[in-house]
Amino acid sequence: MTHIHTDFDALASLVAARCLFPEARAALGISLNRNVEEFVRLHADDLELTAAAAVAHSAVRRLIVVETSRAERLGPFEELARSGRVEVLLFDNHPGEAPDWVPSANVIRSDDAALTTTFVGILAERSVTVRPTEATLFALGIHEDTGSLTYPTTTERDVDAVAWCLRHGARQEALARYLHKPLGESERALFTTLLESVETLEVAGAPITLACARAPGYVDGVSRLAEKLRDLIDLDALVCLFEMEGKTVMVVRSAGAELDAASLARALGGGGHAEAASSIIHAVLDTARAELLSALPDAVEKPRTARMVMSTPARFVEPDETITRAMAFCQRHGQSGLLVGSSDALIGAVTREDLDKALSHELAHAPVRAVMRTVQEPCLEDTPLPEVRRLLEVSRVGRIPVTRDSTVVGVVTSGDLLRELANDAQGEQAAGPAVSVRSRLEALTELEPVFTAIQAAAHHYAGVYLVGGAVRDVLLDERAIDVDVAVEGDAIEFARELASLLDGRTVSHERFNTAVVLHASGRVDVATTRTEFYDAPAALPSVEQAALRQDLFRRDFTINAMAASLRGETFGTLIDFFGGRADLDSGVIRVLHGLSFIDDPTRIFRAIRYENRYGFSMDPHTSSLARACIDMGLVGELSTTRLRDELVALLSEPDVAAALARTEELGLAAAIHPQLAVDAETTALIARLDELRAQSAPDVPHWQPRLAALARRLPPSELLGWFEHLKLRRRDAQPLASAITIFPRLVEQLREVTEPSTAHQLIQRLDPHGLLLAMASAPAGPAQAWLTRYATELRDIRLSVTGADLAELGLAESPLVGTILEELMRQKVNGELADRAQEIEAARALIEGRKATSETATR
Repeated sequence: MTHIHTDFDALASLVAARCLFPEARAALGISLNRNVEEFVRLHADDLELTAAAAVAHSAVRRLIVVETSRAERLGPFEELARSGRVEVLLFDNHPGEAPDWVPSANVIRSDDAALTTTFVGILAERSVTVRPTEATLFALGIHEDTGSLTYPTTTERDVDAVAWCLRHGARQEALARYLHKPLGESERALFTTLLESVETLEVAGAPITLACARAPGYVDGVSRLAEKLRDLIDLDALVCLFEMEGKTVMVVRSAGAELDAASLARALGGGGHAEAASSIIHAVLDTARAELLSALPDAVEKPRTARMVMSTPARFVEPDETITRAMAFCQRHGQSGLLVGSSDALIGAVTREDLDKALSHELAHAPVRAVMRTVQEPCLEDTPLPEVRRLLEVSRVGRIPVTRDSTVVGVVTSGDLLRELANDAQGEQAAGPAVSVRSRLEALTELEPVFTAIQAAAHHYAGVYLVGGAVRDVLLDERAIDVDVAVEGDAIEFARELASLLDGRTVSHERFNTAVVLHASGRVDVATTRTEFYDAPAALPSVEQAALRQDLFRRDFTINAMAASLRGETFGTLIDFFGGRADLDSGVIRVLHGLSFIDDPTRIFRAIRYENRYGFSMDPHTSSLARACIDMGLVGELSTTRLRDELVALLSEPDVAAALARTEELGLAAAIHPQLAVDAETTALIARLDELRAQSAPDVPHWQPRLAALARRLPPSELLGWFEHLKLRRRDAQPLASAITIFPRLVEQLREVTEPSTAHQLIQRLDPHGLLLAMASAPAGPAQAWLTRYATELRDIRLSVTGADLAELGLAESPLVGTILEELMRQKVNGELADRAQEIEAARALIEGRKATSETATR
């Protein structure tokens, strides 16, 4: 069963529930909206409905309630629903508190705009067959509760559900007939009265339209009158009051975020959705109006203003600047136009289209003033968004300057407004309520003094944010994060104040308006929110101050393009313009724009690192862009130091098997050097190297033996040159090149060795890299056995006898000292000398033997 005053969504949900529970009977509500009643009258036999009055309550064992969570709206079934005698199942999509008359386990909540959409999804999953009449009813329910798929809360699921209904025989002509009924005589009279009463109220800065009418008797379907009124005069927020038979029906419609229709209706005993709701007020019109005016402020959010959506800073071009340079400025910053003049002296505006046409007419060196347009009066920072939208709709340049004290402080473009409207359409379902990472930040107790100091220093700044990879790591519950802070304002001045609070010091970079705060417990990197542009692919970027959104948009991937407020009153609030949190939850690596890899090919390395480290995957578009960048040869245009740093970072990951496979798949390995060995054999070799490094050479950095494995097939004549090209330090490059060159010959030599001392003499020439490569590469056999024995036993053998001991035994300083020590070491390695005493005796014998030989030669 469903609520009284049944509309199409309620009736459709009722019938859909009966399809899911075929043993149940569908009880029709007491009162039906007029169009619903007409549909039921014609299709009663097909729908198999039971009048509510015909249901014997004593025979009911289970009550399935749809489209309401309020027991008082069940009419004669309220007592049964609250009795506890029957099992109650509840399906609803209205926001609000959980009902106290249904066990929480029996409540199925939906986020769909129409509850019918939820039921259609279940029917589709279970492959339940429905009749054309039922499919038509379902389509009516979805259309009615989504404004024929036009309400902001409409989702892809609603659209898919309508398509499913059409595939199952829903009749389009019936949709038009029942959704758009002409007004009857009594309705027309009431509508005329309603139209004459229209007034606009300003509530918390938001315009709300109110219309009131009295009807001499009951008029069905007054919600249709509200819909027609809204369509007639194009209102964003409308409240209609209809007095009928001693009570007042309130109908609320809202097309914007300022008025929450459901909140207003709940305050007056009703319910509904954010954009469509209703209530019955048991009072005459004047009393109901007073109650409405009292409840309105709590249902109206403070309206969004130009300040909240404007782009900053506003970009200007001088009127005498050439058209060529103005176009280059537009291209550099990705703008569709520019203001002409300055923040204190606005002259006009020029669009990219105007510049393009001028260039086509060979006016490249003409001044901008020749093609600029006049702009209407700027708006103020606190101008409500609906007014800004109106100004943009009549603007000829697609941008509205925003002023404070007669100075231009920003600009609202068509793109800014469309983005905000898109957030309206998707925000509720995509982002849900405001997300905070406050508890996660507070859990980082070692950073508590730092965050406290930042909050204190942030007081005078518009915004101070933790940004980038730090936010990603916080969401991944990492304990160690780099504190990267973006400031909407002067970063260097902020850093100085922060350093003072932390008893630290600053290192500033005036050119980039960045600073590092060094304090007892670590460091904080501070930067002004900025944008960047690339003069050429793979070049280092140039930067300019910009708003937070632009600062985040310049970053590599959505998962690194989030921010968290560090100001006291909003501490921890997550700012996520680009869906980074959803991508993080889904394990997706997604670039922010199509030129991301072309601007900075090192991002390909980073994407592979994230795939490898977190088990994420690039989305198909991002992967395709990476391949295209590599195919264009842009990786080879990177500066060698940047290429080295990214390669070292990639090879320093704990496990690189997946990363190496990905570099091969994308063609990145060949772009780094065509003879790099990146295949299954190399992957297995690196796994063995990692194991041996942990056992035998833990102090060797991960990346070095791995790089040697990758480079082992390069010709010896190229090795050192390539390492130097990568700008490797000579102390790293020389041993790596030697290791790669020597170890293959060494393995061959060890096959013929019989004495430990010979093996020791050969192997000790290798540095740790060469030893690891030789051990990992040598096949099972004598060479592998000698290498293993050297690493575990022979390498650590040391003589206790020194040159000083030999001097005490009578041997003067001469080359003979080295010769005798070498012979002693040979005997020691071969196991002929067990302790120091034996070493001393062997040394004495060798010295005496040498003396005897020398005396014989003298005679």
